[in-house]
Amino acid sequence: MKKKQENTYLFNQHKWKGIKITKSAIKQILFLMNLNTENQGIKLSIKKSGCAGFRYIMEFFNTKKTPEKEDNIIFFYENILIQVSKKDIPFLDGVKIDFIKNNINQVFKFNNPKLEKFCGCGESFAIND
Repeated sequence: MKKKQENTYLFNQHKWKGIKITKSAIKQILFLMNLNTENQGIKLSIKKSGCAGFRYIMEFFNTKKTPEKEDNIIFFYENILIQVSKKDIPFLDGVKIDFIKNNINQVFKFNNPKLEKFCGCGESFAIND
């Protein structure tokens, strides 16, 4: 049986730059969280997807229904509780999350300074590490 190799982030070798969230994104996240009183925060992660490799996932979590795992880091940003898996930190380190409204379109935009390539539709990305 072949052992699956996972990339891990070595905290002693990299300085964590953190995640930044714009005021418009904070406002929208708090608005969406308040629609369901069971929401306690957001979980940020990445998923293999598309032609470039990965895509960002942002979802609400409730620790009563989904207990926190040991491999997750949980911290506050403004009034938002954020959960990130340690294995996803290299992909989220330095990311700035914005909320864009353009006529009828509304979207959370992840701006990553380490972006190496992305697909034409903007759905997936790859980063420099």
